[in-house]
Amino acid sequence: MKKSILSIASICGILLLSSFSLKALPNGDAFVNDKVLKSFSTVFSNAANVQWSQIGDRYYVSFSQNDMRVRAEYDKKGEMLSSLRYYDAQHLPLNILCNVKKAYPDKSIEVVTEVSIPEGMAYVIQLQDSKGWTILRSDVNGNLNVQDEFNKP
Repeated sequence: MKKSILSIASICGILLLSSFSLKALPNGDAFVNDKVLKSFSTVFSNAANVQWSQIGDRYYVSFSQNDMRVRAEYDKKGEMLSSLRYYDAQHLPLNILCNVKKAYPDKSIEVVTEVSIPEGMAYVIQLQDSKGWTILRSDVNGNLNVQDEFNKP
């Protein structure tokens, strides 16, 4: 039950943060709540290319940090509700990397999306080979599930 809730929350978080058309806020961040800005700058002090957006009472920020693209969602109290980090295989936890390489030795890892919500963390891993793509989901323990598969035309 907990795994299915985490899966649903992970997918919802990915869709929410990546597919909505957001209202961009001015570069000066004048409309971003002070609590949100303080919370963000405390955790992500060396963020670059910061861009804020807002939907209702939620704030969304997209930025770069340590060669990773990051998106985060905050409430008006400055609490981070979820985050997504996009990176390549070298940043994947070793237990998960080993499980992926063992299960799919002929496929390369194209991109990893790390989904973090209050209930836990999950990883969405996109693999590719000459035939197509495989999308895996992994929990922090390295348990892998195939989410989808696509063949090249």
